Amino acid sequence: MEHEVTEPAAPERDPLRCQNVALRITRDQLEVFSPMLQRGVTVQASVGCPLGELLCAQFGIPQEYVARRITTIFLDNRPVDDLEHSLIHEGARVTLSAAMPGLVGATMRRSGYYAALRQGITHAEEGGAVREGQGTVRLKLFNLLLPELAPVILARGILLARDELDALLKELDPTSRFGVASSYFCRRDDCGGILVMVNIKQ
Repeated sequence: MEHEVTEPAAPERDPLRCQNVALRITRDQLEVFSPMLQRGVTVQASVGCPLGELLCAQFGIPQEYVARRITTIFLDNRPVDDLEHSLIHEGARVTLSAAMPGLVGATMRRSGYYAALRQGITHAEEGGAVREGQGTVRLKLFNLLLPELAPVILARGILLARDELDALLKELDPTSRFGVASSYFCRRDDCGGILVMVNIKQ
């Protein structure tokens, strides 16, 4: 029997009130989220911090995993070598990948042997103040990191528009999901999204 997600009652035009939807899926349904995670998902984050802090302190990814497994990182479409001096701004685009094949993959690898070949496109801070506070980041996952990090990112929550959520629910097996709708305060007056948190049945 399908459980429909219904919109909660909320005061009119309360700019701080957003919708919160919880889904529970089976592990084999993770692949439904793969195209979305490769295109990029919007996640809530504290901005104005170093990239390394975003990955470890906010996303909860172990430092050793970041050092050994996430070998290629792009910030705003530029490869990153220094995680502690690359700052996250509102709307930053972060791409995470494991090792990619070939010379191009070796060149883009973080602090790799061929990193000097891409010196002209490597991310570098341009100076100036970066606003600190609550914001959003656009996150992409690729190759081997998809099945490994998807559960972490999805459990934390992704922001979807109503039509994106409707399309997602149509792809999931209705016998193995449930939705719980409620309201929450996200502290951002321009959010307007639906926070979807996904947990995997054990």
